[in-house]
Amino acid sequence: MAPRLRLALTVAVVCAAAIVAIVAIAARSGLTTTGASAPIKQHGFYGALVPAAFPAVDFALPDQHHKIIRLSAYAGQVVAAVFIYSTCQNTCPIVVEQLSQAINELPHPIQALAISVDPKQDTPANVQAFLIKEQVYSQLDYLVAKRSVLEPIWKKFGIEPQQKINSSKSDHTVDLVLFDKTGRARVGYQDLSTMDPDAIAADIRTLQAEPLPKTLPRRVDL
Repeated sequence: MAPRLRLALTVAVVCAAAIVAIVAIAARSGLTTTGASAPIKQHGFYGALVPAAFPAVDFALPDQHHKIIRLSAYAGQVVAAVFIYSTCQNTCPIVVEQLSQAINELPHPIQALAISVDPKQDTPANVQAFLIKEQVYSQLDYLVAKRSVLEPIWKKFGIEPQQKINSSKSDHTVDLVLFDKTGRARVGYQDLSTMDPDAIAADIRTLQAEPLPKTLPRRVDL
């Protein structure tokens, strides 16, 4: 399931990049366009669609306040999740900033989760320092657990965790995922080029506008 999810998101991202390139060429040719930097909306969303076969999921992990956060507790609400680590100096702060800006555009904040990809380095002190530095301490629940607990979640979402290789750290997978009201992962942003705050906020509003089905799907425990 995870490889299929990642493949689907990758294909969508590549297609979006191709469209952006076409728009840029058209602009240089003098044609009327929305601009090369404008997000491209496809199938009702700016982000990549997660395959419909991907099930609703549930997990329970402790946050920075030692409170257990269970995804199913937010049934009926849209939830955003990012996969990051607190000692990251490049991509993670950008991803968190993009999500934070998107949430600030909403009339009401949504539940936002950060799921660790480096539990060994995500100590309470490092997590707190990261959240304070990025000014998201009250906006983001940072979830950390033992590697054995996090691995099923990483696997389900096709996430490559942060690892040390030959004394240097490898780049982990960059992902931001939006869960709909039923707990299904519906929209994904796989690289920084697709993470535009306005587009993320628009996708959240689209999911919020969807009616809640009378019968919620059964969730798969991770």
